Amino acid sequence: MSATESESEPQQKRMMEVENPVGLDSSRKNPTHGSDAMVDQLGVLGYRYIAINPGSSFRGFHDSVVNYHGNKDPKLLLCLHEEVAISLAHGYSKVGGRPAAAAIHDLVGLMHASMAIYDAFLDQVPMVILGGSGPRDRFKRRPIDWIHSADTQAELIRSYVKWDDEPNPSSAFVQSLIKAHQIANSAPYGPTYVSLDCALQEEEASQGSGPDPDIQLFQPNPPIAPHLEAVRAAAKMLCDSRMPVIIAGRIGRNALATDLLVELVELLGAAYIDDRNTVAFPTDHPNNCNADPSIISDADTILSVDVVDLPSLIERSKPSDGPSANSAKIIDLSMGDIGAKSWSNSSGMIKPRNIHLLCDPIHGLKELIAAARQITRKRDAAGRSRLIAERMSAAKALQERDMRSHWDDMPISQQRLVAEMWQTVKDTSCLLLLRNTRSWPEGIWKFRGAGEYFGDSGGGGVGYGPGAMVGGALAAMDNDKLGVGIVGDGDFLMASSALWTAVHYGIPMLMVINDNNSFYNDEPHQARVAKHRGRPPENSWIGMRISEPQVDLAALARSYGCWAIGPVDEPSDLSNALKSGLNQALNGKVAVVHVHTAR
Repeated sequence: MSATESESEPQQKRMMEVENPVGLDSSRKNPTHGSDAMVDQLGVLGYRYIAINPGSSFRGFHDSVVNYHGNKDPKLLLCLHEEVAISLAHGYSKVGGRPAAAAIHDLVGLMHASMAIYDAFLDQVPMVILGGSGPRDRFKRRPIDWIHSADTQAELIRSYVKWDDEPNPSSAFVQSLIKAHQIANSAPYGPTYVSLDCALQEEEASQGSGPDPDIQLFQPNPPIAPHLEAVRAAAKMLCDSRMPVIIAGRIGRNALATDLLVELVELLGAAYIDDRNTVAFPTDHPNNCNADPSIISDADTILSVDVVDLPSLIERSKPSDGPSANSAKIIDLSMGDIGAKSWSNSSGMIKPRNIHLLCDPIHGLKELIAAARQITRKRDAAGRSRLIAERMSAAKALQERDMRSHWDDMPISQQRLVAEMWQTVKDTSCLLLLRNTRSWPEGIWKFRGAGEYFGDSGGGGVGYGPGAMVGGALAAMDNDKLGVGIVGDGDFLMASSALWTAVHYGIPMLMVINDNNSFYNDEPHQARVAKHRGRPPENSWIGMRISEPQVDLAALARSYGCWAIGPVDEPSDLSNALKSGLNQALNGKVAVVHVHTAR
């Protein structure tokens, strides 16, 4: 029996019964107000949930969701901070592959939410964000409305959303929502923002302002296909290569990617590397070279599939005593710079490429495989695969010895934390929603491929993890799986209130807090600067450590209604703590295991 088969249906039923409105007319009528029509259209477009932090600027919309639509499809999910609301929608969309929505209160709510919106934009996650605003009619403004409204509100985030609108009159609400949905869900994906004037929300609906029920008329754009001559040229370059290396990135969210990547890797006898914080390939496949990414430096041809920043990846993989892959020919299979904004430098360095296959990555891989099968290969793919497998076997043996040498370390080593967690959950139907990034030990967690791990925030915003994990766990629950994840202590403390939302709506999950008592990412930076300046690096912890007093994170989790255990200090206690947490999660609880780990 899978991990959640016995629990998923009761959990989903329980969730839908939370916050059920009373006293409603059982026969829904036609929309009578501008916001009614918009909520109807959200339902037609498939939005099941809408994450909110309350605000009077969308009181009309709120009433339409609850008292007109019965708080179902979409159902309100109360969050205790706007960043959490956006992160929850971010995680839900990324894991569930479904449209996500959030509602944000006027200017101040949008300011709180802005970092999380930036994360979603860089992570290319489709999301429709609704913001209360106005009233635009100054004679209808209350005193508070003057400081909580602006012309135009969307300027706050215009540089990192795909599209924004302030529809007027209320009869335009539905058309604006449809366009926001189409743009957000057309590649390259990203958030859109629609600002709803609070006075117009409460207007009586005018003739023709109702929803359009024909969803087939409003589908997002179809996948972009690659140029066929470029595909043939890329296939020939790969087939003629002495050492082809394939690197995949964001495509790792799509479970369809793995079979295609495996087929192409085996066809070419190529080495394979996952982009940083990505999983798209089976861990134990003999051509998986994540144990030794320096193999990139041996490449004469690199196929980059939906990789965000290839130049940086190549530089990071360069051996300290060897050459880089600067001379390798590069094939870029991606959507390129479509959708890039000039305000942020997020697009990175200029991307060198000999061939650019501008297309949807899944579609492009299919075309590339078909073209490669038509070419007689000049190189011995099977022989190269054997050499790669031998090299990786040696690298994995070194990793195993390193893990065992730190097995009994106190505080608990990162390797042991991941190994014990994998042993705990490996026989359950689960999805890894979050993991530690800088210290993730490759090869311990046995992934079958894409769609089993969902990456980081995209924008590097601390505080993403807890909300995204709740959203991801909701999507996992809807698909009869259990959401599990590892969150850092700093990330957890910035948005721990997300746990309340999970408990309140009955969203089971297993969260492990990797607590090294520090915002540790910055400590090595401070030590490096101090050494360079001839100053004592021993002081790098000042202003970084979360200690004296140490926060009782398990107690904090319990205060939100979670089952929690910890802090776990003894390595020998870790396995039992994780097993207890898993059992609680499988029984429908939000389970938190607080672990003190090495920096």
